[in-house]
Amino acid sequence: MFLVLPLAAGAWVFAGAEASRARSHAEAALQATLHKPVGDYRQTLAAAGDRAHALASSRRVQRAFERHDRRALRRLSGSNTSLVLGRAASRSPSAGVPTRKISIAVGPHQVGAVIVRVPFDERLLTRLAQSSALPQDHRLAFAQGRSLLLSSGGRATASAQLPLGRPTEVALDGQRYVAVSTVLTRETPGTRLVALAPAAEVFAGADAARRRWLLASLGALFAVALAAYSLAPLLGRSRLSKQQRERAARVLSHLGEGVFLVDSGGIIRLWNAAAETITGLSEAEASGMPVEAALPNWPSAAPRIPIFEADGRSRPETIPFEMAGRQLWLSVAGVEYSDGTIYAFRDATSEHRLEAIRVEFVATVSHELRTPLAALHGAALTLTQRGHQLPDATKDKLMRMISAQSKRLAGLVEDILLAGQLDAGTLRVEREPFSAAEVARAAVDEARQRAAHKSMLRISTSDDLPRVIGDEGRTHQILANLIDNAVKYSPAGSRVDVEVQRENGRVRFSVRDRGPGIPATEREHVFEKFYRLDPDHQQGVGGSGLGLYICRQLVSSMHGRIWVESAPQQQGTTFAFELPIANAA
Repeated sequence: MFLVLPLAAGAWVFAGAEASRARSHAEAALQATLHKPVGDYRQTLAAAGDRAHALASSRRVQRAFERHDRRALRRLSGSNTSLVLGRAASRSPSAGVPTRKISIAVGPHQVGAVIVRVPFDERLLTRLAQSSALPQDHRLAFAQGRSLLLSSGGRATASAQLPLGRPTEVALDGQRYVAVSTVLTRETPGTRLVALAPAAEVFAGADAARRRWLLASLGALFAVALAAYSLAPLLGRSRLSKQQRERAARVLSHLGEGVFLVDSGGIIRLWNAAAETITGLSEAEASGMPVEAALPNWPSAAPRIPIFEADGRSRPETIPFEMAGRQLWLSVAGVEYSDGTIYAFRDATSEHRLEAIRVEFVATVSHELRTPLAALHGAALTLTQRGHQLPDATKDKLMRMISAQSKRLAGLVEDILLAGQLDAGTLRVEREPFSAAEVARAAVDEARQRAAHKSMLRISTSDDLPRVIGDEGRTHQILANLIDNAVKYSPAGSRVDVEVQRENGRVRFSVRDRGPGIPATEREHVFEKFYRLDPDHQQGVGGSGLGLYICRQLVSSMHGRIWVESAPQQQGTTFAFELPIANAA
């Protein structure tokens, strides 16, 4: 159980993250279905304007206005079209209905107007729904507050308000839907276009993703459970003292989308507040700037960005951008506009990072589990089937192998749990004075027993060192990790030096080996999670890539600092960290 539960918790966490991402994609696809009907509605408004111009240009209409012939004007009017004389032309013909109006003048005097209305009625809604090619069971609606006019006919009242651009669960006629809405025109901000999808359909993809993850993990968990159950007494004496399961949480942040307008000359004419927040580039800087200057790799990224009305694609493209020395992954899509192209984007960096961490976690843990599990299985199988035939020396050797591999598995699980606690900020680190020299000597003595005759360990310290403040147990863990790394990467018989000294108001711990050294380009990465200088294990040194990451986080939690030194073109590496002096603190 001590081995299975942490791995099951990790599988559950990533299954939840995969389900959240699947739901996010389904909601983004639902929101994208609004782009086509919004474009068609704008074309309808443009057609209304063209009709108003055509009527105003008609000689029959102009003659009727010149003669103030009200009967002729009424005859020339039609459905949603009004030819109005005199002052009545200045009044809005229908509140809450978009209109296109052309004034008629005779000489210097305005004598009337041609008014074409585009009402939000069932006929317009049906035409927008047909042109949008909505999937089966999806619905389109006009919304005013919580009142909805549905494309399938009839009216309904939503169970909740519909915020702009954010997917919301609502109930209509006893059925649950996921709804997204958008404003069609600024003339009537109170009327919105709403796309509705059955909630069960949106959630089905998320549930399927969760099931795939859990089923894929079932085989590995079953093997670990079998080994752990058979070796429970040995695991009970291992170094595991705490277990913590992290629960899966739905991490979905609906950030405001960044929007910018690029004119036909490639100049940015609009840069909203969300774009400032995501990119760090202010509106004052971006407005009037060529788009390739604001987004340096725009020439290579632009061909990959979908333009909805141009090519019919309904999903944004996630593209990396270099902004002020940092890499942003932006989910971008564009819509053609009369004055240029409008691009909308959101920050997908966290989703990309989560996917990279997931892949790296699975690859690293799978590789590290394969060897000890194979050894445990082989030793247990040999003892079970042929134990009565084996000599005592062979039995002892197999039992020692089982003990060593179980301890290795326990150490890996402990590192994974400790890294999770450090990431979540739930690990408690003490702040108490202790002797740096005593901790260093104890760590070296233990390392000498583990290292046997492979390396020679030397320690340099003094009893008059001041006491430091921090967590004595965690400091011992950091030193043990650094010393074990130095021994692993050092040639057999070489020397490892451990030194503790006072320097610049702090106490410095350093561990120096005579190994191959670390290239300058890699030193800034060695403290990253899952990073390995030898990822393909060509040097035969195993590891999860969590040790130095845990060291860095523990030192930081004690208000210290840690770094690595490695002289170019020379063998040997020095890892050092500092802790504050107790009386100074």
